[in-house]
Amino acid sequence: MSPAIGFRVWRIDEMLTGPRLASPYRYAVWLPGVALKAECKNESGALALANPHRKQPGPTPPIEGCTCGIYAYHEADEMVDAINSGLVGGAVLAWGRLTIHQEGFRGEFARPLALCYAPMFLAGSTASSLARLAHVYSLPVLDSSHLAVFATEFGESYRPAAEQSDDWTGRLATSVRRVLGTWFRG
Repeated sequence: MSPAIGFRVWRIDEMLTGPRLASPYRYAVWLPGVALKAECKNESGALALANPHRKQPGPTPPIEGCTCGIYAYHEADEMVDAINSGLVGGAVLAWGRLTIHQEGFRGEFARPLALCYAPMFLAGSTASSLARLAHVYSLPVLDSSHLAVFATEFGESYRPAAEQSDDWTGRLATSVRRVLGTWFRG
């Protein structure tokens, strides 16, 4: 299986040693030059009861039915929609164990490939932080519209085929088009 390409957002964590990419939802800092490895935290309470594998030693994340893993979207457009003034976006390369979902995936290992900017949030301080991050991680900074093309040089998209709709109106419209097409062709 080839490495997966994905797209995600990070917050900028201003550490004493300089800016770092960090998960916007959990305390996970991506170190420059080092792949991030997913961990499944042993949490107590309802989460642990709902996910009993958390109590087992050494499960390899991401685990089906759990929230563990390194998250990424399949499409750059979805990532751009998630960017706000406090977040930056980019492309990642993921490998190891992958759990594929309709909108994205969770991976065991990942590293950033490139950072991007959405022009609507490229204010002075964000542009400066993005330039510093790019220098620290030795990553290119690309316009968000060029990110997907760049990322395909490193891996593959594992976006699943579109799911069939349970919407009866869609099926009816397809049937009507098929019947009318046959009728008009004679």
